[in-house]
Amino acid sequence: MIKETRYISEKTGELITGQKQRVGERFDPERGYLFRHQKHGFKQFDDISFPESLTDAEIGKLTRLAKNIYRDSNLLAYRGNGGIKPHTPETMSRIICLGQRQIERFLSKMIKQGMMAKCRVEVGEKTEIHYYINPLYFFSGKRINLNLYLLFRTQLDAYIPNWAKSLFIEQTGQSKLN
Repeated sequence: MIKETRYISEKTGELITGQKQRVGERFDPERGYLFRHQKHGFKQFDDISFPESLTDAEIGKLTRLAKNIYRDSNLLAYRGNGGIKPHTPETMSRIICLGQRQIERFLSKMIKQGMMAKCRVEVGEKTEIHYYINPLYFFSGKRINLNLYLLFRTQLDAYIPNWAKSLFIEQTGQSKLN
């Protein structure tokens, strides 16, 4: 299938520029139907198991939260008034049906287990708390960026080649990471 984009002058009707791009067929008799190919979601990896200390209920709650990962960032966020807003313990408690104390215990356990990370971010004049999900267990993108690497380095190092680790270290401007 070919996708054609044309830019036409509204005044003259003249073709200003055009571009053709080959796109995959939505249906291929051998491979089947391309289902929800531009929708957002997350990946899980068969060779990476959840920590045994997590219960099935906790994994279920984490999975429910993972459906709220924002695009390629692994940040738990939602689209709200004025743009993208990070989820707070209060908004997460509504998603997974936990009370205030329960959500605090749950988040604390997930952070201690390396399933999530909590990060303070300066946004203009205010400080926001961002929660990220470990990309080993739920990954919303194709690439691990420096931010995700630094947040989950201890868990990711076993899966990332040394040359990539060196490039991450180089990005920080340090000779090695502590």
